[in-house]
Amino acid sequence: RAAITKEYIDMEKLLVWSLIKRSEMPAGRRCVKSRWVFKIKRSGIYRARLVACGYSQIPGVDFTDNYSPVVNDVTFRLLLVIWLYYHYSAKIVDVETAFLYGKLDEDIYMECPSGLKDGSKDKVCKLNACIYGLVQAARQYYKHFVDIYAAAPISPHRGALVFGG
Repeated sequence: RAAITKEYIDMEKLLVWSLIKRSEMPAGRRCVKSRWVFKIKRSGIYRARLVACGYSQIPGVDFTDNYSPVVNDVTFRLLLVIWLYYHYSAKIVDVETAFLYGKLDEDIYMECPSGLKDGSKDKVCKLNACIYGLVQAARQYYKHFVDIYAAAPISPHRGALVFGG
């Protein structure tokens, strides 16, 4: 229960959705369903994620593009070897709610998740940000990351390995 509460707090903090009346939805639009996914981390911490059922999204209506760059495992290994060879230092950053930072370009409506205190049958969630499971979630997070990276004042120095989009 604590894991679900933490996820809700994170989503409220990032204004992931706004509740609207079902009658305010555009005609002909469907709601994406969602479900809770639970996981026990190696450290024993319980995690809960609200995941959209992205398979119910309609191409051209709910999303137009879903491409997000990925790194080839051989390339990643090569970069690690170079990193180790030159004794570069590294920091690993884990963004707990990574996909929640991606802003949506489309209007997506989702059925209220179970346990939502303000939710009822006559209300739906209009998503303002991506949640896990949406077809375009990875692309939108990548776009957000590139925007943040491009705006950061970065000065090149020895030992910096920089990835850009």
